[in-house]
Amino acid sequence: MSFPKHILCLLLLCAVSAPAVAQRFVAGVDFTTRFDNREYSGTPFAEGSETFFSARLTPCAGLRWAGDNELIFGVDLLQDFGDDARFLTAAKPKIWYRYASPHVEAAAGIFPRELLSDSYGEAFFDRSWLFYHNRVQGVMARYRGERSNFVELAIDWEGMQSATQREKFRILSAGEAGGRFLYGGYALTVLHYAKTSAPGPDEGVVDNILVNPYAGGRFTAFFDFDIRVGYLQSLQRDRRLENGWTTPKGGVLDVRMSRWGLTLANMCYVGENLMPFYDLYGGGLYANACFYGTREHLYNRTEVSYDRRFFNGTLGVRAALFFHCDGRSMGMQQLLEVNVSLGSGR
Repeated sequence: MSFPKHILCLLLLCAVSAPAVAQRFVAGVDFTTRFDNREYSGTPFAEGSETFFSARLTPCAGLRWAGDNELIFGVDLLQDFGDDARFLTAAKPKIWYRYASPHVEAAAGIFPRELLSDSYGEAFFDRSWLFYHNRVQGVMARYRGERSNFVELAIDWEGMQSATQREKFRILSAGEAGGRFLYGGYALTVLHYAKTSAPGPDEGVVDNILVNPYAGGRFTAFFDFDIRVGYLQSLQRDRRLENGWTTPKGGVLDVRMSRWGLTLANMCYVGENLMPFYDLYGGGLYANACFYGTREHLYNRTEVSYDRRFFNGTLGVRAALFFHCDGRSMGMQQLLEVNVSLGSGR
């Protein structure tokens, strides 16, 4: 418990010794319960059949000054339901500086992943992976123009090299520009997945790059429609194998229609296996949804969901059904998430 006390002393010292500018104490708390049941038996990805059921509490407190600056400390407390062997499954710190003006935003430290845009789809990050890896450890910067046009860049140091842990860091970038109806953009990740420091056989060093340029249109005709076409290009290299770069790729069509919080969506991926080294490195290398490892050159996902916020936006409820098809077989997924967000923690 000494670490939070040290952080509190640091915040108090900042409040006392800072220049004579207006400062304000801010605090907030987020709570999320998430149920994610995956039934993939009968598919080539049956090992992905699993139920994730967890609760997370994240209290935050800090200082805001000069209008656009804030220094925040928080604790991320996670409990997996049924994990009775430990008081908490995980308890991790969050501490970050953030500058946020109407057009420029930047953050440094250990900050919530929600500070990044939502441009990175499931070809980049599986939904459950995002829930359990909800912190970015590094820096980010974003410029936002008119009509929500933006470009962002972030560096996330996911693993410090040790005898038991590989060195691992990721560069993320995304951007979007458009008008009232049409838009275009991109998402990019560059992952460096290195070795542990333990002596022994060569563990391999892998570079994994994925870029997704896309274009689409949004319009309203009783329902709100969003139709997007994109291209996924991956460059992957296992330096141990010395076989050069592997370049799996494919095309994506994503159609969404929504109203009253209800959404009906279908995403179709036609292309190659985006996870060629999964048998060697598994989830340590790949954070995306497993169905992008299809060997049938096809992955189709249909979604029926409800997503609304209540009580002035403090309570959010999301329920969804997903039907996954890899071209030969089908898997099903059920999702329920309840979120409470109070105060100024972000």
